[in-house]
Amino acid sequence: MRRLGLCLLCLLLLISSLLFCQNSAQEPVLQIIFLDVGQGDSILLRTSEGDILIDAGTDAAQELLCLRLEQLGVTELALAVFTHPDEDHIGGADGVIRQFSPREIWVGAISYKSEAERLLSAAANACDVAIQTAGAGKSLSLGGVRISVLAPIGDVSAGGNDSSIVLRVQCGEIGAIFSGDAGSEVEGMLLDRYGSAQLACDLYKVGHHGSTTSSSAVFVQTMQPDYAVICCGAANSYGHPMGEVLARLEAVGATVLRTDLCGEIVFETDGYALICTDR
Repeated sequence: MRRLGLCLLCLLLLISSLLFCQNSAQEPVLQIIFLDVGQGDSILLRTSEGDILIDAGTDAAQELLCLRLEQLGVTELALAVFTHPDEDHIGGADGVIRQFSPREIWVGAISYKSEAERLLSAAANACDVAIQTAGAGKSLSLGGVRISVLAPIGDVSAGGNDSSIVLRVQCGEIGAIFSGDAGSEVEGMLLDRYGSAQLACDLYKVGHHGSTTSSSAVFVQTMQPDYAVICCGAANSYGHPMGEVLARLEAVGATVLRTDLCGEIVFETDGYALICTDR
């Protein structure tokens, strides 16, 4: 009986120890900052093990972008993702690369024909960082956060908006989709390949600044995001975001936030809940 009692006591102590370790383990924490770079995209993902930048706005916004990253305490980047080579997504890339020395650089497609592309390449060479073409299936885990490339799918040699890297970022139970400027044709490919299992999300970075070329009704309905963030410049000449897109997002109950109206927009998650901390 004494042995049985000791065995039961040891078992109880073991279970208590395991439960304590599980409860005291650090939960994955992610901060998502939609930086205000005017008519362009730049999003900072902050994890416990490093920072990730998605796009770098225009050349005109480069100085302010680098200053803001400094103010936020960024000293280096674990990863820089440049979704596609439009100037409003990579115009500030060379300054970001030189100042924050990313350990990895991902691009969807790059032709090295534009000045912005040449400057990006030169900065990467100066920092001895290889530029990696990132297609569907590529992924990285950092600080309990998984970053997965959903697109481009197949040949992206034609370049353009449809060569955009589309990312799914997963932190615990919270998922976010960042779609660059990918258009409705790519959205159709994503729907065919992944369906709601991979596309349902809590947060959606609205494609192409709220243009009608992106965020098709079926795509938005499949995602069912709680929040939709549109990166665009105040009184921009393109008319972004379009009323039709806003209506689609509102129809699924998404809270729509815009950098032209809100400035910088900040989200935080512990892997269980997503909170907008700053509008």
